[in-house]
Amino acid sequence: MKKLFVLMSCVLVAGCWQSTGSLFGDAKPVQPFRAGKLVASNAEKPTDISHSMLTVGKDGSYRLAATDKKDLGDAMVLRFLALPGLPANVYVFEAVSDDACKPGQTCHPMTARSERDYGLVRATKTGAEVFNPDCVKTGAVAKLPGVKASDYGSCTFSNRASLEKALLDLSKQGWKTSVTYKYE
Repeated sequence: MKKLFVLMSCVLVAGCWQSTGSLFGDAKPVQPFRAGKLVASNAEKPTDISHSMLTVGKDGSYRLAATDKKDLGDAMVLRFLALPGLPANVYVFEAVSDDACKPGQTCHPMTARSERDYGLVRATKTGAEVFNPDCVKTGAVAKLPGVKASDYGSCTFSNRASLEKALLDLSKQGWKTSVTYKYE
């Protein structure tokens, strides 16, 4: 994943929550953000910025596509979900890679079984702040039913109930911004 997608990058934030295929397949997404040009900055490296275009799909999803020359064609399909119990202006995100195929690369088009990443996003007056959660093997999340923790700080969820509980618990902790998106 290129630097634009620090939003979902497990490696750059030392962990993530994921699933094989969507655990929210039947959930109706919300549209808390408008389409437009965005500038993203990494909370740990504020000078590390990237540019992208956010568009809204007919099915309620979004597409976040890189506009920087070196990452052009890289994209994520995003869904935002309003989970009962979340604070105001906070949503669950579900993200799946949908990169353009480039010469010399192996293509992995988005499918129903593609890996999804999850976390929280908070709408702000100027854009959004993303909270990418970690997964510690000895932590409470890793002990939930249907969760498999890796040695690399990621948790793979196999059921929606455990993911929802983990996301609600995460929303009650102090907010840790991983990436900030601002409209240009």
